[in-house]
Amino acid sequence: MGHVLEKRYRRLLRACPEGYRAGVPGWADGLHLGALAVAVVTVAQLPVLPYLVFKVWTGVGVVLVVALVRGWTRVAAPVAAIAALLTSWPIVLGWLHSPVVDVGPLYGDLGPVAPYWVVAAASAVLAVRRTGAGRASGQARWWGGTMPVRSPWWLVVPPVCWALQLARGPADETVWGVVRAGVEVVALLLVLAATLAARDGRWALAAAVYLVPGLVHLAENLLVTRVSGFLYWSVLTVLVVTSLAAARRMRVRA
Repeated sequence: MGHVLEKRYRRLLRACPEGYRAGVPGWADGLHLGALAVAVVTVAQLPVLPYLVFKVWTGVGVVLVVALVRGWTRVAAPVAAIAALLTSWPIVLGWLHSPVVDVGPLYGDLGPVAPYWVVAAASAVLAVRRTGAGRASGQARWWGGTMPVRSPWWLVVPPVCWALQLARGPADETVWGVVRAGVEVVALLLVLAATLAARDGRWALAAAVYLVPGLVHLAENLLVTRVSGFLYWSVLTVLVVTSLAAARRMRVRA
């Protein structure tokens, strides 16, 4: 009976919107999903409302998210690379130089720019891999979809978060931080459950990609991080490492 239920659950995971992609290796699917999650969360945190501070930058973020949802990694890769370079300009060339085009925030720390570089690197890897496959088959088009289309529900997240900025005051930062932490923990628990049930590591890889910018931020702020912060990152790290270990164990058994 348990074996039958497990098979049914695995079929359900394969049929879900963010489940298996036919013809796509697990590592590519997981990398794509992780990059999309990082991009969506980063764009959702932009200070859009009540005043549109960075109009062009918000548009760039929307283009990036849409490109990733549609699977256009050859479009997402250069957009993410430009965004990463512009935001980290003070780190790359120092405070004495300003970028040619100043359309968004500039950061002098690694933590805030890490998400942009993670998305740029992941998109570049996916674009290069699919470009080679497309050329071999004679069907390569630079603007076409190189990865399967993701669920359109991803596009809803940024507008909802922007709308919540209207109702959120400075005193609510702690509350929103707790809410986000709770959502992340629940999501990573689901990743672990899906990894064990489907015996596939793509969700674990996506979770690891999502965690990388946070760990960069933690490493850069170790001396000022509170105990609650260490506990928060420890829980997320343990869940991700456990999922990766479970995926590796399942692969060895297979």
